[in-house]
Amino acid sequence: MNDRTNDQQLTIKRGNSGNSRAFSQLIIISAPLFFPVLLGPHLDNFMENAYQKSGNLFSHQHTWFIETQGKIIGMLLGYAGDVKRNEGLPTGLLFFKHFIKHGLLQKIVFLLRTQKFFPKVESDDFYISNLAVFPEYQNHGIGTYLLKMAETEALNNRCTNMVLDVEAENQKAIKLYQKKGYSLESTSPSLQLGESQFQFIRMKKQLLR
Repeated sequence: MNDRTNDQQLTIKRGNSGNSRAFSQLIIISAPLFFPVLLGPHLDNFMENAYQKSGNLFSHQHTWFIETQGKIIGMLLGYAGDVKRNEGLPTGLLFFKHFIKHGLLQKIVFLLRTQKFFPKVESDDFYISNLAVFPEYQNHGIGTYLLKMAETEALNNRCTNMVLDVEAENQKAIKLYQKKGYSLESTSPSLQLGESQFQFIRMKKQLLR
């Protein structure tokens, strides 16, 4: 897929195991509060390892990068509802092994609690897990371009809805999604982890064929 935005040639490519560093950097941008608190100083290591593996929800198999002149400038991680259901357990096991390895047993309890707060993703939904653009390329339509690509991918997978969860504090992202036709569906209860509190908003957009 190619297009021009602000006179830049843009190319979207599927992820491969060699892009793990860019993936880790962008995943932090996509959830600047939650992941750093959850994984702490081991965040980069966890995300790079998960990205390189197959069969989990952070895998390169579910990732698209957007490039200009061969340089990665943004990323979208997403998948159909059936994938989320099938790979949720293997992903949870990656977290558990990581927490046990680093002696973070209290975070296992927190992770289990979070599963009760997020609405279900249906089999005909396409779930946008993470979307991010490097700061120097923001406000140039890159996020919009990635959303359009995801909607095309969703239709190709016979999905009828786009869904996502966004940190309630991330008002910039929420406004972007609303501008692109996403509506606020629900707000999670507050989640406490140490001294930090988190709240997420579920957003949804119905696709028209």
